[in-house]
Amino acid sequence: MSHLTKLTWLLMVFILFGLAACGGGTPTTDPSLAITKIWQTVEVAQTQTALASSPTPSITNTPAVSPTLQATMTQTPTLTPSPMPAGTQSAACDNAIGIADVTYPDGSEVVAGAPFIKTWQVKNLGPCTWDQDYSLIFGWGGVGTNWNTTPPSYFTAIVLPGETLEISVTLTAPTASGNYAASFSLQNDKGYNFGPVQTVVVTVK
Repeated sequence: MSHLTKLTWLLMVFILFGLAACGGGTPTTDPSLAITKIWQTVEVAQTQTALASSPTPSITNTPAVSPTLQATMTQTPTLTPSPMPAGTQSAACDNAIGIADVTYPDGSEVVAGAPFIKTWQVKNLGPCTWDQDYSLIFGWGGVGTNWNTTPPSYFTAIVLPGETLEISVTLTAPTASGNYAASFSLQNDKGYNFGPVQTVVVTVK
């Protein structure tokens, strides 16, 4: 028997004796009613004690997340690169190779201040055909000369794939002695340079 139950029965006994004493041996109040009230009081006290001793459940406001939604929320987005369109180049079909220095091979001597004609032989490797809108233009170099002012030298004939062409430029040798060099480039009708550079290297004495 619990401690609270023992106290309850003792309290009921004392109340019954009190009622009997006050009534001169004849209780004015029905003992059963008194016991009922006492028992109701005890039940209330027990209920309050039980509530006070029971742990308070914690309440959380975290909503339940389904596994599918949680996987979607935690998944790192993957970005798929878009395919880039293939680029186009007008000079893609123009290919060449240098065959020979027809005149003034590299290292040749020239007269100071005198004009000279440099000629190269080139071959069309195709697949495009060269026409008279193709040319040879100044590229770079020529320090100490005026070769950078040389105008384009246009092709003199139509050149089919596999055929060769001789193309020339007229240059003026510097007046000061020394070694001089420059590069020239083939250029198609769209303004694209192609093929290997064509060089001129001379010595002025």
